[in-house]
Amino acid sequence: MGFMSTSRRTFLETFLKGAGCFAVAAHLPGTAPSGPAAPPPKRPGATYRFPQGLVSGDPLPQSVLLWTRVERAAPVGADAAERTGEDAAPVPLSLRVSRHEDFSSVVAEQELTAPAESDYTVRVWVDALRPGTTYYYRFEAPDGSRPAHVGRTRTAPAPDDDTAVRFAFASCQAYEAGYYDAYRWLLEEDGAASDDRSIDFVLHLGDFIYEGLGYGAARTVPPFPDGGRHGPEGTEQHARTLADYRHLYKTYLSDPDLQEARARFPFVNIWDDHEFTNDAWQGAATYDAGGEPAQERKVAANRAWFEFIPAVLSDHPGTANQPSHAKDFTGAAVENTPLDTDRGPGLYPDENNQAAVDTLTIYRSFRWGRHLELVLTDTRSYRSPPPIPPVMNRRLGGTDRYLAPLRAVEVFDAGKAYNDGDPPRSVTVGDTEVPNVRRTQPPGTMLGARQKRWWKDTMRTSDATWTVWGHSVPTLPMRLDLGAVDPEGETVVFTTDTWDGYLREREELMRFLEAREGANFVSLSGDNHNTFAGVVSPTYGHPTPEAAAESALGAEFSICGISSPSVFQALLQAVGPDSPLRPLVTGDGRIQGEQEVSLNMTFQHGAKASVTAAKTGDAAQGLQAANPAHNSHLRYVDSSAHGIGVVTVTSAGVETEMVTIPPPTSAPQDAGPTPLRTARFRLASREPGAPVELRGPDVSGTPPFPRSATQG
Repeated sequence: MGFMSTSRRTFLETFLKGAGCFAVAAHLPGTAPSGPAAPPPKRPGATYRFPQGLVSGDPLPQSVLLWTRVERAAPVGADAAERTGEDAAPVPLSLRVSRHEDFSSVVAEQELTAPAESDYTVRVWVDALRPGTTYYYRFEAPDGSRPAHVGRTRTAPAPDDDTAVRFAFASCQAYEAGYYDAYRWLLEEDGAASDDRSIDFVLHLGDFIYEGLGYGAARTVPPFPDGGRHGPEGTEQHARTLADYRHLYKTYLSDPDLQEARARFPFVNIWDDHEFTNDAWQGAATYDAGGEPAQERKVAANRAWFEFIPAVLSDHPGTANQPSHAKDFTGAAVENTPLDTDRGPGLYPDENNQAAVDTLTIYRSFRWGRHLELVLTDTRSYRSPPPIPPVMNRRLGGTDRYLAPLRAVEVFDAGKAYNDGDPPRSVTVGDTEVPNVRRTQPPGTMLGARQKRWWKDTMRTSDATWTVWGHSVPTLPMRLDLGAVDPEGETVVFTTDTWDGYLREREELMRFLEAREGANFVSLSGDNHNTFAGVVSPTYGHPTPEAAAESALGAEFSICGISSPSVFQALLQAVGPDSPLRPLVTGDGRIQGEQEVSLNMTFQHGAKASVTAAKTGDAAQGLQAANPAHNSHLRYVDSSAHGIGVVTVTSAGVETEMVTIPPPTSAPQDAGPTPLRTARFRLASREPGAPVELRGPDVSGTPPFPRSATQG
């Protein structure tokens, strides 16, 4: 197939086109563009409406946060906060909370005001509730108008309550790219479930909105009120102002399935990059390489998130022994001042950068009965820049943050700590040498110093049966062993935007967990547009899966997008039928009579396995050529997936279901989607000294390619 003769640079240059498509824009086939869903019918003569519905957030044992947004039935202007006169007047609302859906009795009642300065959103803290109890709530405008749905929420059980918890986890829901069929599936499943199998809450791991336009063609986001430009000749659009970010939340929350899900389940949210800017770090934008100063956008993005996402922040108590540092939004007047990328890792001391980041602190933890401590972190606001400066990674054959040689990442990320404090002055990959500009700087950081101390304290002091870490980007490595099929190839990390770019700190955290001998640990992540699962280890690069299992500390489950383009879809568009790289992505029907997702095999079994399978037309022969040391921690990969995950936590263990639905690019039907497959895993609770046992996958439906390797 001409693959083996492809030079390293040609190989990478071809492959990175797919990575760039995945990172920036991937247009998918779908129905004709459409606008937001039609608002619910109004009462005759109504002067108010609730076009974004309602939601509860961050349930605690005796309290919960409730949210809605109201507007006049004939709004003036794109941004309600900029209206004047009568149109800018606050809107009085009433709130009622009941234990009964018919509101035959009311346990809480409150008069509220929705002000123009918050774009007519309201956040209501309701307390003095009973632990582990279902409540119903509704908002009402002066003319009697109400949201389309009655809200339903559930408080957390008491910290010592021996009760199971079942929750969904989701990520990446680009409105343009598709519909929210996964939420429809979840709603129907929950409606048919017994009480002990009902969903307690939904954990959203970020990319709730996408700040840029051009991520798909299934439906359309109306033009920004203001908007910024980036990309070649300024053709790509992104949110720039507070009005722009509000516009996105209002558009996304017009979706009927998302509205109904938010009405039925409490949501627990963290953010990723697209709530602010693609591949974000601190107050920097990264569209056109480097770190463009974007402190003003960071403040606007933080404020819009706070207005539309009900998260318990300053009022949250933290754990029993460790208070939370999370705080409510506090405005700041900032300017876009350059970030000195030569200063090295850590939070840049520039006053505008620090003020922008400090407007909103979201890392926090939740206790759900005796068995679950849910620890949430912010992996964007405090991270250092990518380990390899973009210009240098491009010289090494990659792109800004994709396809970085592993050897180079190890050197740059460690900084002055590499080789016991004696780092090299330069790094050579193939025939290219680049200076080690990080040799005098400290190692990179994803969490930042204060958040990392809080994370360790929370993990150390929790006495819950299970500590579950919810964060936006995967800890599990996703590497490509290009050297297995090209003499000039290198092992590269798929992207340094995940923990694969922060190797030193990842090992530090894993070593910390290792010292908690016998503790039960699970990591939940998203961002990668790829469903995969595997064991978490202090270090990676084990020679066999068996060796990886022996050193396992727990497991990670990384979920695909609700609607965002899968990594397979993006690469399939980028790598044409005649490309020598095609076998790494798909077999084009030559192996098992379909457009095989060979990318699954490449990630889990190595590049040689995929190339061999494509050459022979035999998946079994491909698996015989597998590299056992390649990503040996992985147990399951479904890189073409769209869907959602469901987790059940009990005293006995954690069960995880990773549900894949058909691509949600067509307008939804009356009935929810039938899953293509569900992969189930079980992780048993363990005693000190006992090994971690990750069982699965047990796959129902059609297993992902290669089928023989993924059936449990």
